[in-house]
Amino acid sequence: MSGLSRKLPGGLARLLSILLVFFVPLSASVAEPLGLVLAGGGGKGAYQVGVWKALSEYGLAQRVTVISGTSVGALNGVLFSCVSPAEAERIWLEEVPGRLTRDALISQGGLQEVIDMVPVQKVLDSWPRVCATTVRRRWIVGTIINYVLSSVGSEATRIWLNDEADAHWVSQGLLASAAFPGICPAVRLKDGEEYVDGGWEAVGGDNVPIDPLVEAHSEIGNIFLVYCDEQPARRVKVKDYDWLKVTELIPSIDTAGLFDGTTNFSRNRIRLLIDTGYEDTVAVLKKRGLHPVSSYWFE
Repeated sequence: MSGLSRKLPGGLARLLSILLVFFVPLSASVAEPLGLVLAGGGGKGAYQVGVWKALSEYGLAQRVTVISGTSVGALNGVLFSCVSPAEAERIWLEEVPGRLTRDALISQGGLQEVIDMVPVQKVLDSWPRVCATTVRRRWIVGTIINYVLSSVGSEATRIWLNDEADAHWVSQGLLASAAFPGICPAVRLKDGEEYVDGGWEAVGGDNVPIDPLVEAHSEIGNIFLVYCDEQPARRVKVKDYDWLKVTELIPSIDTAGLFDGTTNFSRNRIRLLIDTGYEDTVAVLKKRGLHPVSSYWFE
């Protein structure tokens, strides 16, 4: 640069130097792929929509190449990969409230209708890759044995939805991952087995599925991990992944329990959670000195 600057007018040389200082680190960061882990939590998953909205505005969602989710986290993973952040927000606010509690605490039929609104065919050929976690259903004796002997994730089934044969099995995989025990019936997948909610950790499920992402995509060194509860029943021990940069995003408000939180799909509650997810994420990104991409002159 020093040799070139001697051949340029002083003002132009200084401008070029400034631009190089700005663009070189920016290009390096843009090239770095990101991973996204989305925990389960029913209606509380609206929080993740706000997180995705903020990541998109700050130019980070565009760098996510792998999403791993359980239950509503898997549903959101497919939603985020198939539609715009604005459309994801619209679906949660306008379609979810009237359908998810239509005939049950969590209506599987209503959930199917919501999934049918999403162009899930895109998942088969598109970026990012999406993994859904579920658990094979067992009869009572098997469940008791699992409860006693299983550890977190030991019975989890990972479904890389991009690798499915057609959109039907993407849809079925999502239904299985979100089949809340005792509320929703189990879902039969193409292996002939029945599966239930992957967040059922008492029988070997995994509600915070960071492991499939880490194991299948070693090129990812930077992960955003999004919970649905302000006091998660189980948090990932970040020290166990000390070779990664893991950013945990946890709701800053009370997300309540089963009836006021997990099965609460009211529009007002969804609006509050989306806004909170957005605000919590923006606060984290601002602390890192990041800015919305729309604030740059080249956007």
